[in-house]
Amino acid sequence: MPYVKKPDPPYVKMTRLLKGYGLNGTKLAGLLGVSQPTGSKRLERPELLTLGDLDRINRFGHIPIEELREAIQR
Repeated sequence: MPYVKKPDPPYVKMTRLLKGYGLNGTKLAGLLGVSQPTGSKRLERPELLTLGDLDRINRFGHIPIEELREAIQR
């Protein structure tokens, strides 16, 4: 029987991008000015990020906005 690869979960590109830039839950929480559990939750579920959060990640995390836009699209 052939192996069928499961599709990637939604927003996996965004999670990979943030982790690729060395962000974990604690660092993301520091960038966003939220508690550590909230930062971890937003890292694991990027659909919870707001436009303000993305702006702060761009400005203070030094992640280009073009990469963020590309990762957030499916």
